[in-house]
Parts: sequence; structure tokens; C-alpha cells
Amino acid sequence: MRLPPCLALWVCLVIAQGCRTHPSAPPEATPTGPTATARPLALATPEAIEFEFGRPQATACNCFSPNPSATDGWVCATPRFGAYLLALTWAPNFCPGHPDKEQCEQLAGSFAATHLTLHGLWPQFNDAEAEQQKCMYPAFCGGLCECRSSAAPARCFPDPATIPEDMGKYGPGYVTDNFFLANHEWPKHGSCTGMDSRTYFTSTIEALKSLPGDEGTPAVLRDNIGKGVALEELISAFDVRGSVAFRCDERCNLAEVGACFGVGAQGKPTTRIPCPQNVMTSSTNSCVGNPQRPRCPTVSIQAVRPDGGGGGEPAPTCGQPGQGPACTSDDTCRTQGFVRCAKSGCCTTVPKR
Repeated sequence: MRLPPCLALWVCLVIAQGCRTHPSAPPEATPTGPTATARPLALATPEAIEFEFGRPQATACNCFSPNPSATDGWVCATPRFGAYLLALTWAPNFCPGHPDKEQCEQLAGSFAATHLTLHGLWPQFNDAEAEQQKCMYPAFCGGLCECRSSAAPARCFPDPATIPEDMGKYGPGYVTDNFFLANHEWPKHGSCTGMDSRTYFTSTIEALKSLPGDEGTPAVLRDNIGKGVALEELISAFDVRGSVAFRCDERCNLAEVGACFGVGAQGKPTTRIPCPQNVMTSSTNSCVGNPQRPRCPTVSIQAVRPDGGGGGEPAPTCGQPGQGPACTSDDTCRTQGFVRCAKSGCCTTVPKR
């Protein structure tokens, strides 16, 4: 049945008006998962991170512009670097100053109690490159300058799925505290290597396992836990003289070992090489200092304390990065904006998992 012209026009107007007053709902935004980070980003200031995990040498060349025309597989126009420094931590020395770290609460009986563990694989300029660049290493490459900020965006952090399963053994700081060390090492150092995050983490583990001894820890370390060992004996245990640096604290306790590697065509570390002088004369080699008169002719290898923490004396006061005032209960800390009261007796921003 045909409608009269006037009625047909009225029906069209009604339909058109309905379209204007009942618009289609916009599509819902795709939900995104939570960012993997150990502490509130507002508290993860560059100064706090550097205190815990950073390198003491300042670098003037943190950022480099992306180079869309690059064809050699590098992620950006980062200056070429001639070496890698593999930084390894002696956890019984690290943990007294960081008892609120999840990796330290789990130290007793772990691999880290008797073995060197991963701090990071760091691109390092050789001496000629350092002179040209006016700094010792590149950092935050590929347009990741914003990752230095306390408001770092989610893109700064690696996908936790790219962290190898055995990183929990060789680098517990990478997977505990919600991947905090991985979130620091990847944007600052991994971004300058030309490797993707999965390859970077895998290569870091492979470099550790290539060192002498039991899974990267020479017998002279494991056989002298709780004792002292001659610096010369420690140096000899790593075979290639001049390829390893040793950092000690003010009491000549071993804190960290740094091993230097060459750089392969795809950015992967190759065999060990002599460390640049800018490494050997820095605090990275503070056990030695002056090779003619070493600062620490005997190096102490700390053991895990009977209470399960690191060796030596605990931190005398609260207030380390991520820590708040002294506490006796979680409630005391929460009223002051912290997450809980850690075993250290200090408030902390690091949650328990």
C-alpha cells in the first residue's frame, strides 16, 4: 500500500530525527594490562634508581636521534661502541643495604648466596670512543630519553614474556619486585645494543655462563665464602688478565665483578677482551685502585647472615631509595604513604607478591 505523499514525508522526517537523537555508541577502548614495575613510578626517580642499580660515571650522551635510513640493524643512530661490560653482583654484599628487596628476603639457600648474579650487560665505549663522545657509555637510545623520567610511559618497559625463565636463577633482581631490574636495564642499556629485549636478556645470561667456574663463578670465590682471598688470586681465577674489574666497598668486601666482552656483528657480546682504561681506572675497579699499590690486597667474600640476609652489618639507618622511616607495623607505613614494613625495620614502597 502506497502512503499519501504528506504522510510519507512525515515518516521520513521522524526516521531522520531518530538517527540524530540516538547516535551509535563509540567503540569501547581496548583494555591494557598493568605496567610491570616494582614501585610507584613517581617514587622511582632517576636518582633513586641510580643509587641502587646505576653506574657512578656520569654520561653526557644519554640520547640520540632515531635514524630512519639506518640499514645495519641498529635501533638508532647510536655511536658505535667497542666493548661490553658485564656487571655481576655478589648478593651477600648487596643485600645488607637493600633488605626490603624481594631477592634479598629469599637469599638464604639460593643460587645467589654462593654465586655471582647478573646486574647488567652494558655497552661501553673504548678509550678512543670515550674521548670522542666525551662520555664513557651510551644510554637510553632509540628515542627513549623519556624513560629517564619518573613519569616514564609503559613503552619503556620490556614485555615480561621476553625475560627467559632461568633469569630467576641467574638474575633474580630481573624477575622479583615485579621485574624492577629488567625495567631499568632494558631502556637504559639494552636499547643501545641493537638487540631486541629477548635477545638482550638471553645474551646477558650466556655471557655470564661463559665465565670460568661453576656457572660463571670461579672456585676461588665459592671456596672462600666468609673468608678473605688474595686479590692476585681473584684476578687469576678469571683467566684473561685485564678483562675483569673488581669493585669493593669501603671495608674491602667484594661488591661486584665486571667482565669485558667484544661486540659482534649483530650487537651480541663475543669473547672477552681487555677492558678499556676508562673502566679499569674507575670505581668499577675499586678493589685495585692503583695497580702498583692495590687498595685491597686481600678481598673479603661475605657470606649470607644467619638470619638469611646479606653478610656484614645491616644498613645503620632507614632512608635508602624506596625506603621510608623506621617502623614496627604495616599500618605505620601505610599512614605515611608507603606499602608495608619490611624485614629491615624500614617502611618500603616495594609490595610483597
